[in-house]
Amino acid sequence: MRVKLGADRVEQLERALQGKRVGLVANQTSFSSGMRHLVEVVNDYARVEVVFTPEHGLWGAAAAGEFVRSGFEAEFGVRVYSLYGEELEPPVEELQKLDLVVYDIQDLGLRWYTYASTLYYVEKACAKAGVPLLVLDRPNPLTGMVTEGPVLKPEYRSFVGVASIPARYALTPGELALYYSRVEGFNCEVQVLELEGWQRSMWFDETGLPWIPTSPNIPNLETAIVYAGACMLEGTNLSEGRGTASPFLQFGAPWVKARELARALNEEGIPGVAFRPVKFVPTASKYSGQLVSGVYVHVVDRSTFKPFTAFVKILRRIREMYGEFELLSREAEREVEYVKDYTAWSTGASRYVIDYLAGTSEVRECIEGRADVEGAEERWRRERKRYLEKAAEKGVLLYEPRSLPLG
Repeated sequence: MRVKLGADRVEQLERALQGKRVGLVANQTSFSSGMRHLVEVVNDYARVEVVFTPEHGLWGAAAAGEFVRSGFEAEFGVRVYSLYGEELEPPVEELQKLDLVVYDIQDLGLRWYTYASTLYYVEKACAKAGVPLLVLDRPNPLTGMVTEGPVLKPEYRSFVGVASIPARYALTPGELALYYSRVEGFNCEVQVLELEGWQRSMWFDETGLPWIPTSPNIPNLETAIVYAGACMLEGTNLSEGRGTASPFLQFGAPWVKARELARALNEEGIPGVAFRPVKFVPTASKYSGQLVSGVYVHVVDRSTFKPFTAFVKILRRIREMYGEFELLSREAEREVEYVKDYTAWSTGASRYVIDYLAGTSEVRECIEGRADVEGAEERWRRERKRYLEKAAEKGVLLYEPRSLPLG
C-alpha cells in the first residue's frame, strides 16, 4: 500500500493501548489494510469494554436515518452502544469506566455526513469525562486540498451539521478531531496516530487502499464525489436515486422530462461534469415503485468539478423549469421511528431541511432566485479563508502542505 493507515501502525498502537480498558468508536469501515477489524486489532493489546457505533451501525447495514439500537455483537463478543438511537453522545458515566477511547472510522470530509457529528459528540463527552481520545487517522477521500460551500452558521446546527466548518472541509478525521479540540474549544486530550505516505493532493483511489463502502448509499469514490453536492437533493422532492444501484449519481422525479433536463443542465456549462437522460424505478425512498425521469451525473474531470456549487445551480435550474419542484419542510422529512437529524434543533431557525444541510439560508435563496450564486460563493470563499487560517494557526493541519489553497 502506498498509504499506511493509523490502524496499520501496530508498534505505536501497542504502546498506546497496552493494558488499558478501551472503548472503540467503529463501524464497517474500521478494518486495517490487512482486513482485520479494529476490535480484533485492539484485542491483541488491550481489553475492549464497549464499541460505540455511528449511523448505520457496526456493520453498516442500517438504512439512512434508521434508529439503531444498542446490544451485544456475538461475532466479536463485545457490547455495542449505539450513538444513533436513543443517545447521540456517549454518557459520561460510560466513558469514566475507560482509560482510552479509540476512534477509527472512514469519513468523507463532508460536514453533513453524520460521522463528523458523532466524532464531535464523542470528543465533547471525552472532555467532560477526562478520558483521552486516540484517532487512528484515515485519508480524506476527496483530497485535503479543496474546501467548498459556506461555513455553518450556529443557528443552523443539527446532527447533519454540528460545527462551524465548510460543507467540504478538507481535513482528515484526525485533523478534524484536533480542530474540534483547539478551535471549537473542547480542550479534549486528542492523540492522532497519523497516516504514513498520504499527501493532501491524493484522491482515495491514489492511496492504494481498498474502498469499503462508507454507508449503504456511498458504494464507491465517484458517488462520494458527487454526494459532496447531491446530498442537498435530500432537502427537495426530487429522488436522489435511493433504492437504485446508483444513488446520488442519478436523480429526478415523475414530473421531470429526462431529455429536456439533461439538455438544459449540459447548457449550464458546469465544469467537469456531463449529464445523461435516464429513467429508473426506485425500490425504496421517494417515488418508490414509480417511474422516475431524470439525469445521470458523469464526472469527466474531478479536478475541475465543484459539486457543491454545481448542485446549487442544478437545483436553481430545475426550480425554473418545473412548477412541481418543492423544498421540503423539516416536519415532513422524518418519520417517528427515525433519528431526528433535522428536528432536534436548538433554535428552529428555519422550517427548510436544505437550510440545515447547507448550514445557511443563502443556498435556498440562490435556488429560489432571490440571491446570486456567484455573489454567495464569494462570501463563502471569505468564510472558508478564515476557517483555513484558524486551522493553520492552531496547528490542526498534520500533512503537507500545511497552508491550503482556497479551493
